[in-house]
Amino acid sequence: MNPTVSFLSLSVALSLSQPSLAQDPSASPQQQLEDLGSLLGTLPTLIPSEQIHGRIGLYGTPRDPNHLVVDLGREVIPDEIILFPARLPTDAPGSDASNGFPPAVTVEIADEVTFARPIRLVRWSEETDGAATRLPFLRISGNGASGRFVRVSVTGSRERGTGRGNFFTLGEIVVLEKGANVALHRSVTTTASIENAPRWQVSNLTDGFLWCLPFAGKAESPSNGYHSLIETSGATPPKWVEVDLGGDAVIDGIHLFPAHPRDFADTAGFGFPPRFRVTGRSASGVETVIFDSGEAPYRNPGAAAVILPGTRGAVRYLRVEALELWRRTDDYIFALAELQAWSAGGNVAAGKNVTAADATTTGLWRLEALTDGFSSRNDLTSWQAWLDALSEREELETRAGALAILVEKNREQTLRRWLYGAGLAVVLIALGAVIVILAQRRRAVLAAEELKRRIAGDLHDELGASLSHLALQSDLARSRISEGDPVAERLASISDSARETLDNMRDVVWLLAPVAGSWTDLETRMENIAERLLEGVAHRFESEGHPPAGSPPIEWAREIVLFLKESLTNAQKHAGATSVTVRINWSDSTLTMRVGDNGSGFDLSSPETGRGRGLLNFQARARVLGGTCHIESAPGAGTNVILEIPLPRP
Repeated sequence: MNPTVSFLSLSVALSLSQPSLAQDPSASPQQQLEDLGSLLGTLPTLIPSEQIHGRIGLYGTPRDPNHLVVDLGREVIPDEIILFPARLPTDAPGSDASNGFPPAVTVEIADEVTFARPIRLVRWSEETDGAATRLPFLRISGNGASGRFVRVSVTGSRERGTGRGNFFTLGEIVVLEKGANVALHRSVTTTASIENAPRWQVSNLTDGFLWCLPFAGKAESPSNGYHSLIETSGATPPKWVEVDLGGDAVIDGIHLFPAHPRDFADTAGFGFPPRFRVTGRSASGVETVIFDSGEAPYRNPGAAAVILPGTRGAVRYLRVEALELWRRTDDYIFALAELQAWSAGGNVAAGKNVTAADATTTGLWRLEALTDGFSSRNDLTSWQAWLDALSEREELETRAGALAILVEKNREQTLRRWLYGAGLAVVLIALGAVIVILAQRRRAVLAAEELKRRIAGDLHDELGASLSHLALQSDLARSRISEGDPVAERLASISDSARETLDNMRDVVWLLAPVAGSWTDLETRMENIAERLLEGVAHRFESEGHPPAGSPPIEWAREIVLFLKESLTNAQKHAGATSVTVRINWSDSTLTMRVGDNGSGFDLSSPETGRGRGLLNFQARARVLGGTCHIESAPGAGTNVILEIPLPRP
């Protein structure tokens, strides 16, 4: 698969060096499985949207060529492009977890609408027939390219049924630049759309509505949000709520989260006005209308976030004005869970002062809750944090699936070994008593080496052979099952997981095997790892100085190898680097390793960066090795990870 693409839930590159996947090497597979379960409990899940707003996506028919073109309105350098499927609500007639996402897509960016000189970002296709129909979303790195127009070319289609023709669907095109969706409400042209408003129309591709609820975190909300006073008529003078940003700022995007109270009737979109207006006002008093729903009733969004474009100029105050109140039963109200204003990658409305025409402050309703960082149900994150957390969850679930297979296999092996060991123990006790007393000291020295050889041998011979056999048997079984059978998809997943686990197991075997213990072998192994993980990416491996004589401690070698794998994975997968350089410098007493890439980079001063598991994991490994880790990076300027550690004494 193209290294610039992250295909959630179908092909996640599993690596033992991932920050949250780091396991205690002495823990049993069962304990590791339990630890992974605990980690999964801290991560958010995909929450399907009821989509009562009715805007599902685009419904297309096969054409040649088959293009969707988004005009971003200006030249942008996208961090990444995300394609969301069009998925009907799970309770809709005839709906299920699948969708009509096309079998293959090509994504390009260009300066001109004719695409005379396009830059291709990715050419992607599903690995097995129908795999993309269970796709939550497709992430594509921007790779530093720039342009005004983004083109998605569709190849292939889905069968509607006997005699009903072919089709494909797409729900949303998101183009992220500095944390903001610059494709929001932008014009889209297509060669293949069938318009059937409001459910199927080309404008749905950039309307901000997804098949799932975006930005939802794991933490439970302490409040419902803002609630106006109750009125007996919906045509009362307009009610409003306003946020003081504390200073003028150019807003990239506004997120309105409808209320969905837990202590009231289970009504998503509670209190969302049928007609409303969003305005901005600068510190000098200049007012701008940012959004006006118009005279026709605005369809209630339910629990889905209403994502609006930003402002052309700077504003200090953001006001949401309910021009018509929402009818509850026999009365009328205005309610809103959260208002976010995104500028330069951050929510400048977070924690800011809120005023309103009037407010209800009973129960879980509070005026200040409008900017507390929570919807009525969950904490709220940014685009990047939400996408990364869901990708991490998929990696953990893949790892857990592989461990579950291993745990079951170990249970069977343990039972056989126990029966064999029980009989052997009687003989060993009778014949070994004197030997134990005389050779106790010698055995203690040899025990560690024997344990390494045994573990390495067992992993290579038994588990390695079993995983290879499992992959082959899965492929064989899949070849005998008809296409489209769900069992075939599961067998393909088992085969892929077995091969990925086997590849990672070989690194563990190398660390344990005594023949791989010299410093020179360690350097060679690090070069081989770079070659394997950076396949398809331009890279160099350079070494200065000479490795010392003797062998490094196993735990020391393990940590340096995992540090290297983690930094290479971040460069290749998360930074979208197209060039990576690894430099090793040996001195008499220290080892310095520098991993540099030309990827997207990031802001080291950002609070979100400080909470990242990857950076914390780098520092933790450096401390274990008795050294320091220094990171140099800036948005768009690549990243350098520098590890300086003392060589262990003989």
